[in-house]
Amino acid sequence: MPDETREAPASAAEEESEVVGENGDVSGRPTTKAPAEAEIAPPQRSMSMGSSLSNGHGSTSRQTARAALVHRPSAARTERALMRSVRSLEPIGELEAASFAARFAADWQSWDEDNPTRRAEVLRTLLADPRACTWGWSGEGRQRADSPLPGRMEFRSEVVVFVEVTVRVTGYARACPAPDASDPVRTEEPYGVVAESSAPAECDPRWRGGPARWVRMTVPVTRSSDDGRLVVDPELVPDPSS
Repeated sequence: MPDETREAPASAAEEESEVVGENGDVSGRPTTKAPAEAEIAPPQRSMSMGSSLSNGHGSTSRQTARAALVHRPSAARTERALMRSVRSLEPIGELEAASFAARFAADWQSWDEDNPTRRAEVLRTLLADPRACTWGWSGEGRQRADSPLPGRMEFRSEVVVFVEVTVRVTGYARACPAPDASDPVRTEEPYGVVAESSAPAECDPRWRGGPARWVRMTVPVTRSSDDGRLVVDPELVPDPSS
């Protein structure tokens, strides 16, 4: 019994020495570990105005302020907005947009080099920017469009509508030999005429018609800021290459 009593403290001492060896405590007493969060978390520092500028928050504020200045409406833009017609803010109806887009598509796809100015004169009244009246034609040849069929519609806003129109197009080639130019045909003006059309006559002895084809186009319809009438603005169509 006395021998067993003396061995117990020795065993405890060995355990204590093992603990001391693992923790590296030179005092011979076990040390207490700090929580894991205290070992990982960096020391906290107070945030000042200077530190907020150095860590990117201040630069973001400056960029936001700069962007607000860049996107601020110019004086000219504000003046144009104030000079808009009230009718130009009236929502566009579906039937209204469809009929106007069909009319525009037929005139856009029609031309005649024997009467080169007629197409530009017609389109000038249908476009938001009259300078676009010469777009879409090289100035040569003859083509006639008819039977426009409006299809899908996309309302970008209450006053901007994209209308998909399919129109039948017939191309012409010069007759060989070309007959002498005849005097223009004069006919009585029918009742209910709204405007002129750029489509040439279906038959002309100076031209020989080819096979007809169906052509699809997207017509961006909006309202004129001057008087609120419907116009076409090609600039509203996004560039497919962008």
